[in-house]
Amino acid sequence: MKKIAVLMALLCVVSGSAFAAGSASFAKDGVIIEPGSLNANAGLAFGYYGYGIGVGGGAEYAIGKFTIAEKLPFVYGAAARVGFYFGSGFDLSVGAMGTLHFCWAALGLPDNMSWINNIDTYIGLGLQVLPTFGFNSIAGTNYFLSKSLAINVESGLNSTYLGVLYKF
Repeated sequence: MKKIAVLMALLCVVSGSAFAAGSASFAKDGVIIEPGSLNANAGLAFGYYGYGIGVGGGAEYAIGKFTIAEKLPFVYGAAARVGFYFGSGFDLSVGAMGTLHFCWAALGLPDNMSWINNIDTYIGLGLQVLPTFGFNSIAGTNYFLSKSLAINVESGLNSTYLGVLYKF
């Protein structure tokens, strides 16, 4: 199932490049997820422990920003995630994470690759409280279609999600 998620993400990026050649960048000062922004995502989940489907989502608050080597800005935040899974029964996953975002616009790529400027990649590490208590992680990518709306692909919290993200 994770191979399907990777394939879908790749198709989103490739199709985006076909339609977005020379498109405008939504990044500001090298970041799209800006400190102080509140982000909400929701999507369809598949691959829960290798089987089943479900729905998931969450919210994140971007707390601050730091720069490495005076050129690569990173934004850190706090996120909460929840997932409902339907397979042989009903399962619930809940977690809270610290997150770190990187926007590809910071690389200053040539104009013919400007569509990459709208990609935000992130990782997160934190605690899962349901169905068991322990550490968990998330990783994902957002492709922004506008200043506030993105296609979201995320893996973690026991599943892979394909959905949308809205930035407030």
